[in-house]
Amino acid sequence: MSVQSNMASEREGQFNLDGILSELGSFGKYQLLLLFLLAFRDSFLSMCNYNYVFTASEVPFRCRISECESELGHAVNFTTNASCRRPLSALNETACEATFETNNTVECKDVVYEHYNSIVAEFDLGCQPWKRTLIGTVHNLGLVFSFVFSGLISDRYGRKVIIVGTPLMVGAAGVLKSFALDYWILIVLEFLETSLGYGNASMVLSLESVSQKSRVAFSCISDILASLGGASFGLIAWKIPYWRHMMRAIYAPLLIVLFYIFLVDEGVRWLLAHHKNDEAVRVLNKVAKINNITLSNKAKEMLTNITEERSKANQTGQPETETPQIFSVLRSKAIVVRMAITAACFFCCMFVNSGAIINSTSISGSKYLNYSVMMLVDVPTRIITALTLTRFGRKTPICVAYCLCAIFFMTSAFVPKSICWVSVIFYMAGKMCSSYGIFSVHVVAMELFPTTSRNSLTNIANTVGRLGSVLAPQAPLLEQYMSGLTSLVFALAALGTALLALCLPETSRTALPDRVSDAERIDAPSDINSVSNA
Repeated sequence: MSVQSNMASEREGQFNLDGILSELGSFGKYQLLLLFLLAFRDSFLSMCNYNYVFTASEVPFRCRISECESELGHAVNFTTNASCRRPLSALNETACEATFETNNTVECKDVVYEHYNSIVAEFDLGCQPWKRTLIGTVHNLGLVFSFVFSGLISDRYGRKVIIVGTPLMVGAAGVLKSFALDYWILIVLEFLETSLGYGNASMVLSLESVSQKSRVAFSCISDILASLGGASFGLIAWKIPYWRHMMRAIYAPLLIVLFYIFLVDEGVRWLLAHHKNDEAVRVLNKVAKINNITLSNKAKEMLTNITEERSKANQTGQPETETPQIFSVLRSKAIVVRMAITAACFFCCMFVNSGAIINSTSISGSKYLNYSVMMLVDVPTRIITALTLTRFGRKTPICVAYCLCAIFFMTSAFVPKSICWVSVIFYMAGKMCSSYGIFSVHVVAMELFPTTSRNSLTNIANTVGRLGSVLAPQAPLLEQYMSGLTSLVFALAALGTALLALCLPETSRTALPDRVSDAERIDAPSDINSVSNA
């Protein structure tokens, strides 16, 4: 018998959580309720996370020429590429006819916008495009801090704290932001919103709530539901175009998450890892009751044993085994190297994914429809993900997805504008591959690290990756230098992710590691095999 199977048998003799989770089922009433609760939360967080795509979208404008305004309004079309200089010859009404035939210009003192639904028009940013893109950059910069803090808090105080707390902070900050009377106040609130909220505790809880065989499928379904909800942002932005009203429509519903205190249970893996055995048993029995499942005698015996072990420890005053802190976990060279590779993957794939969504409002067609389609492509993508990640492992699908992503983005960049619909199709295909890849990288990252520091380590790597999403809002500015240059840059970043993914260990057939030693063994299958063969 191999060393790996011996260790598995030994642990099963003590407590086999994966076996109990298999008995409880992965798609019973309890899990379905959890899916819908997480989907509601994540749908609105997704809308808020990309709010600036519409609230800070470009608005067609032109210079105001007061002496010719009555005639100019009909003579000149609004455009997003308008010059911020006005003709010098328009000094009186008789000169208006010659206004557009002169090469003599001066700086505009005032700008007229086609509409005032966007932050750009309300705060007069038409001639300051860097201020418009700065909103998205500051938003994503806040996420860098958010993912670090949420990961540390989640591993120290539980997944539920983040699942309930962050939407409340985001909702409150977003509602306040909708009342901002100044651009710089808006920027400060934008940073506070993202630095205090967000995180990926939902995905962590999804992976930890079901057995090994079902964790990818369960997480994919959760993400599909969130994508369907997130896609409705395009409809909301279309029906509620004014940015202040739009913000209130997507931020206020997050305050309902306060009731999740009574509806969502703490993750069982986290409870066991932090020696809260009684609470873990209570949650498992609750799942069995709601799903109307009778546990086997072996499972009941396991639950009884861990409860008794906790009671004996309390009676004898036996000290608890200390939960390893993140700094002690980082003493492992294998985990540090793994974090570095994962962080580099996150940087490339987040730059591509965030940039593709942001740039979607600039490609041909309705910006509202384009955004919704961008979100909806995640639905078939997640179905493909659930079918392939389990069957073909993790590394190969990720590499193939990002190679295809690069090909599609490159192709879309060189398609003539006369057949723009072909460019849109290739662009959407590239986004689909990017969505597949980034979700898969998240899954791998969470399968690599031990339970006691899973969210912290994943989010530290994620934080480095967020620097890619910080740069993403600036990517559309590349179109000023060459048409299609933005898509070419996305293609190069996608190839980088494909190469980095080759350095990741294969995690598809391993249980989620609970300890540092378990996590280290994932990266050394050859050693285990050599011992077992001996």
